[in-house]
Amino acid sequence: MIYAAFAIWFFLIVFMALGVHALWARLVPPRYVAWVLLPGTILAEMAYIFGSLITGGEVRSARILPGGAARRGRAEGDGEPTTDATGGLKVVGPLVAALLAVAACLGGIVIAHGLLGEPVLSAFATRGLLTGSLLPQELPGSMGEFWDLLRAQPTLLQRITETFADVRWLNWRVPLFVYLTICFTVRLAPGRKDMRYTLAAVVILAGLIALAGVVSTRFTDLIQDIWPLLTYVWALLLLLLALTLLIHGAIALGRVLAGK
Repeated sequence: MIYAAFAIWFFLIVFMALGVHALWARLVPPRYVAWVLLPGTILAEMAYIFGSLITGGEVRSARILPGGAARRGRAEGDGEPTTDATGGLKVVGPLVAALLAVAACLGGIVIAHGLLGEPVLSAFATRGLLTGSLLPQELPGSMGEFWDLLRAQPTLLQRITETFADVRWLNWRVPLFVYLTICFTVRLAPGRKDMRYTLAAVVILAGLIALAGVVSTRFTDLIQDIWPLLTYVWALLLLLLALTLLIHGAIALGRVLAGK
């Protein structure tokens, strides 16, 4: 059951990242969002290009760094990094490219956690944030458990907010870890890429994890070790989504009061 729960939470994280990115792109031009998320932008685009090349694809054009609108008669753009890759493997190529992009962002999160995440995750653990009751490792088996899961989400949001208010931001590892995890997590969203291939890549990754768990029971322990990081990523996206919706609401209210 832990693998099914991991797959579901992974799906929800990708959809949450897609929603956060879309809301940010409505607040400011997408190129500014890409610049803010620069480490994740570069990592995801490089992984996508590499995946296209190793499957025999032809990269006709690629822009890694965000830029301004197109000039000199070319089509107007919003500055979002784009990759135009084609090849003989019409389905496998984009699927492998999306798989590597997702895996690269996940790898970035794990590496950032291993090098920088101890102060933040330790602060979360002291508040009981990483207990299984807030992000259960099993899927709800009844309506009561389902509603308990929903009621736990505001508690999760409250605790991560309180922890960010108390954590030692003067420790350079704390802001750097939070920034990098925001970049890599939000960039799990495919951006201009086809969402179908990203969802298929998530299914493949979840299936590989489940298969590894069947082959070796030690992999179950690895999933349990990663679960606190999964909880942190989910809580972080909850906080980003809540803050973004509040900003959207404040802007909309201001326009109404201004008669616009």
